[in-house]
Amino acid sequence: MPEALEIIVRLITATLGTIGFAMIYRVSRKRMVWATLGGLLTYSVYELVTQLGGVVFIAAFLAAMFMTLYSETLARIIRAPAVTFLFPCAIPIVPGGALYRTVYNLLFYNEKKLFYYGKTALGVALGMAVGMGVASIVLGIFLQIFRKLSKKTEQ
Repeated sequence: MPEALEIIVRLITATLGTIGFAMIYRVSRKRMVWATLGGLLTYSVYELVTQLGGVVFIAAFLAAMFMTLYSETLARIIRAPAVTFLFPCAIPIVPGGALYRTVYNLLFYNEKKLFYYGKTALGVALGMAVGMGVASIVLGIFLQIFRKLSKKTEQ
């Protein structure tokens, strides 16, 4: 299968996976579109970075930063909890396949593949955690500055 077609298939499956998990999390219909769009865009960031030669840690880091900023921004615009968008958006980049292959190769003593998939799963998981943390801190600082500036203009 040509590489462009593989990317399109991955984007479609990421979108469908996001819809599925949004249903499991009982996201309302009017918020489902935004959650699904967030999942598609989050995976698009991840895919773009990996296509440009980025390692999985950097791809997951940037995708998680985008996902967090998207969810927090949308939560304020739509007046919904950020988690409503954050969980479904995270699904496409969760390293489920790599975790499965890590455990599989651990059980069947394939050391070379064990370390490869383990490194991949760990890189994505750490990238997601650090990306979400950095985005939350940056957003918190930005909001504090914005609140202080708005209080000064009111006085």
